[in-house]
Amino acid sequence: MKKLFFLSLLFLSPFPIFAGFPEGEKGVDVEKIENAYKLPCDEIGSDNCIARSLSISACTWMFQVRDGMKSTDALNLSDEVFVALMKGNNLDINQMFEKDGSIKKVIKEEAIPRIRICRKATIQALPNLIKDLPEGIELSEERKERLANSFPMEYLRMFENIRKGK
Repeated sequence: MKKLFFLSLLFLSPFPIFAGFPEGEKGVDVEKIENAYKLPCDEIGSDNCIARSLSISACTWMFQVRDGMKSTDALNLSDEVFVALMKGNNLDINQMFEKDGSIKKVIKEEAIPRIRICRKATIQALPNLIKDLPEGIELSEERKERLANSFPMEYLRMFENIRKGK
């Protein structure tokens, strides 16, 4: 009962509670994230912690692009957030991959729905991500929906491609 009371205080508190978001000169205080943003890895396991770190990183990228940051800069920042989360929670990036360089199925299954939490921001970021479409192709609402649906898998595929040297 006490836990429930303290959790409700945390979520209903009238003051903002930040763990590095949004602070710092880049809008994110990476050092604070590394030192203060602790996931319950002992309780949920490293695979789930890695999945959560991946989803926070993916959403950071989309939030920053949505808010006008250049995509490459936003991706670099989201990579810094990912590294800070991994380092701060004593996680090894090598733990997330199978021997063939693919991300473990259990991590994908956890990360994909978590990345979809920022789906609205992904849809809003798309016009900033996709500036030059071939002639005759427009960024319709239907196309935005399809791209937002595939974003989590494509984001994770980036890690796999890097791992596999592609």
